[in-house]
Amino acid sequence: MKIACVQSDIIARNPEENFKHLDNLFMKIQDDTDIIILPETFTTGFPAEPELFAEDENGPTMTWLREKAKEKNCAICGSFITAFGLQSTVYGLQTPSNSQILKFHNTFVWMNPDGSYQTYDKRHTFMGGEKEQLCTGENLITINYKGWRIRPFVCYDLRFPVWLRNSYKDGVFGYDLAIVIANWPMQKSHIWNTLIPARAIENQAYFIGVNRVGIDHNKIPYIGETKVVNGKGRTVAEIEGDKEDILEVEIDMESLTSFRNYFTVHRDWDSFNII
Repeated sequence: MKIACVQSDIIARNPEENFKHLDNLFMKIQDDTDIIILPETFTTGFPAEPELFAEDENGPTMTWLREKAKEKNCAICGSFITAFGLQSTVYGLQTPSNSQILKFHNTFVWMNPDGSYQTYDKRHTFMGGEKEQLCTGENLITINYKGWRIRPFVCYDLRFPVWLRNSYKDGVFGYDLAIVIANWPMQKSHIWNTLIPARAIENQAYFIGVNRVGIDHNKIPYIGETKVVNGKGRTVAEIEGDKEDILEVEIDMESLTSFRNYFTVHRDWDSFNII
């Protein structure tokens, strides 16, 4: 499966300019790509004021994702601030009636070429802005795409191994590929570069970490260092440093299956349920 990881800068609080910037970057992506992965909060940067930028299913970001997925004939994924189920204006949401309560999320959206989509709400919201403004997600999802079982996660989720835990039952793994999209700061680069291969080893799955670059409105620099790691924890491909770039890589189910069959640690994984 051919994947394009977009390690982009993000213009703070300016969705329209980010759409234009990504339109230009997309022109560099090969036409036979299966998945394009964007960073966390790719329309606004992090954290974003939900009262100003939250959107519903019919908002500008969903419209843009549908158009680009159809144009590129591939799946496209990334996250933005949502309040799905409520009527939106251009950006920001209309004041709800007394019976409605606004619930904002940092939502990973997987958009298929035919316009169908799946969503995952970030489970672990981060302190210092996000936790105070956004609700936490409650459900994992698994995306079945071209013979792969794919599990999405968002940034801070990476620090919580129980939430990312793979499963194995009756010959079937919970997932083959985990996608972690992020706004991961430069000062925490060692953690990013340690946890992605660690989680791949623990779960016998490919892990792809796609991170932004640039400096945000709070003067925080972001590391980039987007990478693809196989089930052995070895880096298959990466972007070194904090430059804006696109990482195009092909991952192989046959090699993953061969490794799983050779080293059957998954048969000894502990079974548990997350409450």
